[in-house]
Amino acid sequence: MTGALVPGARPLKVFVIAGEPSGDALGGRLMAALRAETGDAVTFCGIGGARMAEQGLDSLVPLEDLALFGLIEIIPQLPRLLRRLAETVRAIV
Repeated sequence: MTGALVPGARPLKVFVIAGEPSGDALGGRLMAALRAETGDAVTFCGIGGARMAEQGLDSLVPLEDLALFGLIEIIPQLPRLLRRLAETVRAIV
């Protein structure tokens, strides 16, 4: 079913979230496929890095803010992470 959506219809809006570089790469490929499938009749919102930005994503949160590993690294960042989570939920709603 390749091709544009119904003529005159609003573009499809897709929210995509990647929390680390490999997710950003996968998200970028998914976004490229959706753009090709819809004839560019799609817009993207969400969180991602460089690969997703190449496909038109203006990330709500810098990917570097989320790329934390291990309990010792996460605990001091927990208030910021929870704030970013709440911001993302508000954007989705």
